[in-house]
Amino acid sequence: MDKETTEFSRGSFKEKILRQLEENAAKQAETKFPDPEDFERPSRSDSEEPERKIEPRKVDLEPFKLPVFDFPAADENEEEPFVENENLPEEGDSLRQNLDGVVSEEIQNLDGVVSEEIQNQNIPPQFSRSESKVQDEKIEQEQFSEKKESEKMVKHQPSRRANSPSKKTSSSKKNKNKNKNKKKKKVTAGKIIAVIVVLLVLVVGGTGWYGYNFVKSGIQPLDSKNATAKSINIPAGSSSKQIGEILQRQSIIKNGMVFQYYTKFKNYSEFKSGYYNLAPNMSLSTIASKLEEGGTEKPVAPTLGKILVPEGYTLTQIAKAVTVNSGSNEKNAKTPFSEADFMKTVQDPTFIAKMVKAYPKLFASLPTKDSGIKYQLEGYLFPATYDYTKSSTVESVIENMIQAANNQLTPYYDTIAQKNLTVNEVLSLAALVEKEANNDDDRRNVAGTFYNRMNAGMTLGSNLSILYAEGKLGEKTSLSEDANIDTNLDSPYNLYTNTGFGPGPVDSPSLSSIKAVLDPAQNDYFYFVADVTTGKVYFAKTLAEQNANVQKYVNDKISS
Repeated sequence: MDKETTEFSRGSFKEKILRQLEENAAKQAETKFPDPEDFERPSRSDSEEPERKIEPRKVDLEPFKLPVFDFPAADENEEEPFVENENLPEEGDSLRQNLDGVVSEEIQNLDGVVSEEIQNQNIPPQFSRSESKVQDEKIEQEQFSEKKESEKMVKHQPSRRANSPSKKTSSSKKNKNKNKNKKKKKVTAGKIIAVIVVLLVLVVGGTGWYGYNFVKSGIQPLDSKNATAKSINIPAGSSSKQIGEILQRQSIIKNGMVFQYYTKFKNYSEFKSGYYNLAPNMSLSTIASKLEEGGTEKPVAPTLGKILVPEGYTLTQIAKAVTVNSGSNEKNAKTPFSEADFMKTVQDPTFIAKMVKAYPKLFASLPTKDSGIKYQLEGYLFPATYDYTKSSTVESVIENMIQAANNQLTPYYDTIAQKNLTVNEVLSLAALVEKEANNDDDRRNVAGTFYNRMNAGMTLGSNLSILYAEGKLGEKTSLSEDANIDTNLDSPYNLYTNTGFGPGPVDSPSLSSIKAVLDPAQNDYFYFVADVTTGKVYFAKTLAEQNANVQKYVNDKISS
């Protein structure tokens, strides 16, 4: 076969067949064709594949020569030798039957293509059946050669049978790989989603924590240690937002926005205009409450601190209390006032005269200095909490306490007169009730018992007055000292030997004790004693009952 056919191109091969068919069509001679058995079947060696040649049987037909096809030898470097078709039939069968298993379906397709080409060329079918058989043989030989070439080309490619898995295996592996890829994608997507969820949780949690701390911090006082008040003006018609901005700008609160939402949440409303003395140590609730109460039309000097006077304090105890700034969170915070100045002022005749003139009803029955009274103003300073300012003095502080007592008693002055009592008598009896009882019911029963004794001509018999005369009332004393008082003490305050209310109050009674004296309980008791350990008061109608109670609730507990 010439060089033009070495590439085994299907197109060139068809053209050559057509040319030969055209040349031989005119001759129309009968030709004897070679027997298909003359074709030798290719054999295969172990080392390399031998050339395969199909040699036709010689015939006497000169005008037509069947081309001889030389097949190139197999490449020595091929990894897999040519695998012969297992379906190839044994020798002795017809050519078409032998080639049917090898060429298979492709030869038949090529045959149809060639026939179609001939018809398209308009070649008249003037050759005999023999010539047609020769042409079919040629086509089959060429198709066989094409098949050989395609098989050879397949051998140059990586063998699917040797190097690659079967189609089924390859497909299963591909499916496995796809499943693995899908699983990997799912795992990756799951991890990404998990990371996003964690980030969202952290962001939301961080935001919530920040918001919580922000609000919590805003609610707390700006400076819990700074009790220095400022005069703050709240204009008329100010909203909670505007008030919050004013307070934040004046360094009273931490955050105006928190104040706005806090007051709305707590339902604080109807804030009033005016001047307010507010300090950085005030809580938002305290400030809001003051704003609801209302301010002053003109600025009032801001307070520097507070003085606390507890109920039942004596003057000497109050003198110590005025030195302590109870409005500060600092330990042992002091006021600008001294104990000595206080005691000097409350005993100053000029100051006392000034107060008597200023509050005539309160001091209408004030005992004189030569009546045996210890301190004239004892019991007239009302127990409460008082503010002091930069302009405050000891005199102004004491006057504020006296003014508070007058304000508390003003509603009861008429009642006191109707009962044929004096303010000094009411305060003197209320001072004893304050120390003898712990609740309102006991106070009314103690006051009723005192009235029963006085109405029966008996003394009040109170240990408190003797302790006061000895300077021990209000001081820390033992149970033994309280029980073993000197009932024979020569003093106007000895209510074991002296009848009546006594010369004057022994402490500053509360309003509750004053009310108990003005409205005592109606009972038949003449005696009472308090348990020295619990403070509970036990009442008795007879002296025998009283002695039993004293032994049980006082003597036995002292001895134990």
